[in-house]
Amino acid sequence: MGLRLLILSLWTPKFIIRRKLNSISDLTTAALDSLVSKYAKSEVEFSNQEKHTSASIQQQRAVMAQTQTRLVEKLKTAIGHQEAVKQGRETLFLVGQSLGRQIRGQLGVSDTSEDLTRAAKILYRVLGIEFHLEWVDDSKARAIIDRCSLAEQYSKLTCTLLSAVDEGVINGLQPNVSMKFREYMTSGCKNCVAEIDFQEKVNLK
Repeated sequence: MGLRLLILSLWTPKFIIRRKLNSISDLTTAALDSLVSKYAKSEVEFSNQEKHTSASIQQQRAVMAQTQTRLVEKLKTAIGHQEAVKQGRETLFLVGQSLGRQIRGQLGVSDTSEDLTRAAKILYRVLGIEFHLEWVDDSKARAIIDRCSLAEQYSKLTCTLLSAVDEGVINGLQPNVSMKFREYMTSGCKNCVAEIDFQEKVNLK
Protein backbone atom coordinates (compact mmCIF):
# COMPACT_ATOMS: atom_id res chain seq x y z
CA MET A 1 0.00 0.00 0.00
CA GLY A 2 1.28 3.44 -0.93
CA LEU A 3 1.36 6.17 1.71
CA ARG A 4 -0.34 8.59 -0.68
CA LEU A 5 -3.17 6.12 -1.18
CA LEU A 6 -3.72 5.84 2.57
CA ILE A 7 -3.64 9.61 3.14
CA LEU A 8 -5.97 10.46 0.24
CA SER A 9 -8.43 7.75 1.24
CA LEU A 10 -8.73 9.41 4.65
CA TRP A 11 -8.81 13.00 3.37
CA THR A 12 -8.84 14.28 -0.19
CA PRO A 13 -8.08 18.02 -0.63
CA LYS A 14 -10.56 20.02 -2.70
CA PHE A 15 -7.96 21.00 -5.29
CA ILE A 16 -7.31 17.32 -6.01
CA ILE A 17 -11.05 16.64 -6.22
CA ARG A 18 -11.44 19.50 -8.71
CA ARG A 19 -8.47 18.42 -10.80
CA LYS A 20 -9.51 14.78 -10.97
CA LEU A 21 -13.13 15.73 -11.64
CA ASN A 22 -12.04 17.87 -14.58
CA SER A 23 -9.94 14.99 -15.88
CA ILE A 24 -12.80 12.48 -15.64
CA SER A 25 -15.16 14.97 -17.27
CA ASP A 26 -12.77 15.57 -20.16
CA LEU A 27 -12.08 11.87 -20.71
CA THR A 28 -15.71 10.76 -20.69
CA THR A 29 -16.94 13.72 -22.72
CA ALA A 30 -14.23 13.23 -25.34
CA ALA A 31 -15.13 9.53 -25.64
CA LEU A 32 -18.83 10.28 -26.05
CA ASP A 33 -18.08 13.18 -28.42
CA SER A 34 -16.07 10.81 -30.58
CA LEU A 35 -18.95 8.33 -30.81
CA VAL A 36 -21.54 11.01 -31.52
CA SER A 37 -19.43 12.67 -34.21
CA LYS A 38 -18.78 9.26 -35.79
CA TYR A 39 -22.43 8.35 -36.14
CA ALA A 40 -24.26 11.68 -36.11
CA LYS A 41 -21.69 14.02 -37.69
CA SER A 42 -22.71 16.65 -35.16
CA GLU A 43 -20.66 19.44 -33.67
CA VAL A 44 -18.18 18.38 -31.03
CA GLU A 45 -19.21 19.40 -27.53
CA PHE A 46 -16.26 20.11 -25.27
CA SER A 47 -17.04 20.04 -21.56
CA ASN A 48 -14.30 22.55 -20.78
CA GLN A 49 -16.28 25.24 -22.60
CA GLU A 50 -18.74 25.15 -19.71
CA LYS A 51 -16.22 25.22 -16.87
CA HIS A 52 -16.05 28.20 -14.56
CA THR A 53 -13.31 28.65 -11.98
CA SER A 54 -15.84 30.07 -9.54
CA ALA A 55 -18.15 27.05 -9.82
CA SER A 56 -18.49 24.85 -6.78
CA ILE A 57 -17.52 21.19 -6.91
CA GLN A 58 -21.22 20.33 -6.84
CA GLN A 59 -21.82 22.58 -9.85
CA GLN A 60 -18.89 20.99 -11.67
CA ARG A 61 -20.41 17.57 -11.12
CA ALA A 62 -23.80 18.77 -12.34
CA VAL A 63 -22.35 20.28 -15.52
CA MET A 64 -20.43 17.08 -16.22
CA ALA A 65 -23.51 14.91 -15.70
CA GLN A 66 -25.69 17.16 -17.84
CA THR A 67 -23.14 17.14 -20.65
CA GLN A 68 -22.82 13.37 -20.50
CA THR A 69 -26.61 12.99 -20.58
CA ARG A 70 -26.96 15.24 -23.64
CA LEU A 71 -24.32 13.28 -25.51
CA VAL A 72 -25.86 9.93 -24.60
CA GLU A 73 -29.22 11.12 -25.91
CA LYS A 74 -27.59 12.28 -29.15
CA LEU A 75 -25.95 8.88 -29.51
CA LYS A 76 -29.26 7.10 -28.94
CA THR A 77 -30.96 9.28 -31.54
CA ALA A 78 -28.21 8.49 -34.04
CA ILE A 79 -27.93 4.70 -33.65
CA GLY A 80 -30.79 3.54 -31.43
CA HIS A 81 -31.00 2.44 -27.80
CA GLN A 82 -29.43 -1.02 -28.01
CA GLU A 83 -26.52 0.02 -30.20
CA ALA A 84 -25.91 3.09 -28.04
CA VAL A 85 -25.63 0.83 -24.99
CA LYS A 86 -23.28 -1.55 -26.80
CA GLN A 87 -21.01 1.08 -28.37
CA GLY A 88 -21.13 3.41 -25.37
CA ARG A 89 -20.33 0.80 -22.76
CA GLU A 90 -17.49 -0.73 -24.78
CA THR A 91 -15.88 2.68 -25.28
CA LEU A 92 -16.40 3.93 -21.74
CA PHE A 93 -15.13 0.69 -20.17
CA LEU A 94 -11.81 1.25 -21.94
CA VAL A 95 -11.74 4.85 -20.68
CA GLY A 96 -12.27 3.63 -17.12
CA GLN A 97 -9.74 0.83 -17.47
CA SER A 98 -7.07 3.30 -18.60
CA LEU A 99 -7.94 5.64 -15.73
CA GLY A 100 -7.75 2.77 -13.24
CA ARG A 101 -4.31 1.76 -14.47
CA GLN A 102 -3.15 5.35 -14.15
CA ILE A 103 -4.43 5.62 -10.58
CA ARG A 104 -2.88 2.25 -9.69
CA GLY A 105 0.53 3.54 -10.75
CA GLN A 106 0.16 6.98 -9.18
CA LEU A 107 -1.05 5.76 -5.80
CA GLY A 108 0.76 2.44 -5.56
CA VAL A 109 -2.39 0.32 -5.38
CA SER A 110 -1.57 -3.29 -4.50
CA ASP A 111 -3.70 -6.38 -5.18
CA THR A 112 -5.40 -6.43 -1.77
CA SER A 113 -9.10 -5.77 -1.26
CA GLU A 114 -8.19 -3.02 1.21
CA ASP A 115 -6.25 -1.08 -1.41
CA LEU A 116 -9.01 -1.52 -3.96
CA THR A 117 -11.55 -0.15 -1.48
CA ARG A 118 -9.31 2.82 -0.62
CA ALA A 119 -8.75 3.71 -4.27
CA ALA A 120 -12.46 3.38 -5.07
CA LYS A 121 -13.28 5.57 -2.06
CA ILE A 122 -11.05 8.36 -3.42
CA LEU A 123 -12.53 8.18 -6.91
CA TYR A 124 -16.10 8.10 -5.66
CA ARG A 125 -15.39 11.01 -3.32
CA VAL A 126 -14.40 12.99 -6.40
CA LEU A 127 -17.74 12.12 -8.02
CA GLY A 128 -19.82 12.71 -4.90
CA ILE A 129 -20.69 9.06 -4.40
CA GLU A 130 -20.85 7.17 -1.10
CA PHE A 131 -20.73 3.38 -0.97
CA HIS A 132 -20.05 0.38 1.22
CA LEU A 133 -19.13 -3.23 0.53
CA GLU A 134 -21.05 -6.33 1.56
CA TRP A 135 -18.98 -9.50 1.30
CA VAL A 136 -20.70 -12.62 -0.07
CA ASP A 137 -17.69 -14.89 0.46
CA ASP A 138 -13.91 -14.55 0.30
CA SER A 139 -13.91 -13.84 -3.45
CA LYS A 140 -17.20 -12.02 -4.09
CA ALA A 141 -18.69 -8.78 -2.77
CA ARG A 142 -21.43 -6.30 -3.53
CA ALA A 143 -20.79 -2.58 -3.80
CA ILE A 144 -23.84 -0.74 -2.48
CA ILE A 145 -24.12 2.90 -3.57
CA ASP A 146 -25.81 4.78 -0.72
CA ARG A 147 -25.68 8.26 -2.28
CA CYS A 148 -24.89 9.52 -5.78
CA SER A 149 -24.67 13.21 -6.65
CA LEU A 150 -24.96 12.36 -10.36
CA ALA A 151 -28.22 10.39 -10.16
CA GLU A 152 -30.41 13.50 -10.24
CA GLN A 153 -28.91 14.53 -13.59
CA TYR A 154 -28.65 11.07 -15.16
CA SER A 155 -31.27 9.23 -17.16
CA LYS A 156 -31.47 5.46 -16.87
CA LEU A 157 -29.65 5.16 -20.19
CA THR A 158 -26.89 7.56 -19.13
CA CYS A 159 -26.37 5.60 -15.92
CA THR A 160 -26.22 2.33 -17.87
CA LEU A 161 -23.50 3.69 -20.14
CA LEU A 162 -21.45 5.64 -17.59
CA SER A 163 -21.39 2.77 -15.09
CA ALA A 164 -19.07 1.07 -17.57
CA VAL A 165 -16.45 3.66 -16.57
CA ASP A 166 -16.65 2.44 -12.97
CA GLU A 167 -16.41 -1.18 -14.08
CA GLY A 168 -13.36 -0.36 -16.19
CA VAL A 169 -11.69 1.56 -13.37
CA ILE A 170 -11.98 -1.41 -11.01
CA ASN A 171 -10.45 -3.74 -13.59
CA GLY A 172 -7.70 -1.21 -14.27
CA LEU A 173 -6.93 -0.86 -10.56
CA GLN A 174 -6.71 -4.63 -10.15
CA PRO A 175 -6.68 -6.78 -13.32
CA ASN A 176 -7.86 -9.85 -11.37
CA VAL A 177 -11.09 -8.11 -10.37
CA SER A 178 -14.29 -7.53 -12.35
CA MET A 179 -17.34 -5.48 -11.45
CA LYS A 180 -20.83 -5.45 -12.97
CA PHE A 181 -23.71 -3.18 -12.02
CA ARG A 182 -27.04 -4.95 -11.54
CA GLU A 183 -29.30 -2.26 -10.08
CA TYR A 184 -29.53 1.50 -10.63
CA MET A 185 -31.11 4.35 -8.70
CA THR A 186 -32.20 5.81 -12.03
CA SER A 187 -34.32 2.68 -12.56
CA GLY A 188 -36.21 3.34 -9.33
CA CYS A 189 -34.04 1.21 -7.05
CA LYS A 190 -33.14 2.50 -3.59
CA ASN A 191 -29.44 1.91 -4.23
CA CYS A 192 -27.15 1.16 -7.12
CA VAL A 193 -25.73 -2.34 -6.65
CA ALA A 194 -22.69 -3.84 -8.35
CA GLU A 195 -21.28 -7.34 -8.06
CA ILE A 196 -17.52 -7.57 -7.60
CA ASP A 197 -15.70 -10.79 -8.44
CA PHE A 198 -12.14 -11.37 -7.29
CA GLN A 199 -10.88 -14.02 -9.67
CA GLU A 200 -8.06 -14.75 -7.25
CA LYS A 201 -8.55 -15.26 -3.54
CA VAL A 202 -8.04 -12.05 -1.56
CA ASN A 203 -7.04 -11.19 1.99
CA LEU A 204 -10.05 -9.86 3.89
CA LYS A 205 -8.20 -8.56 6.93
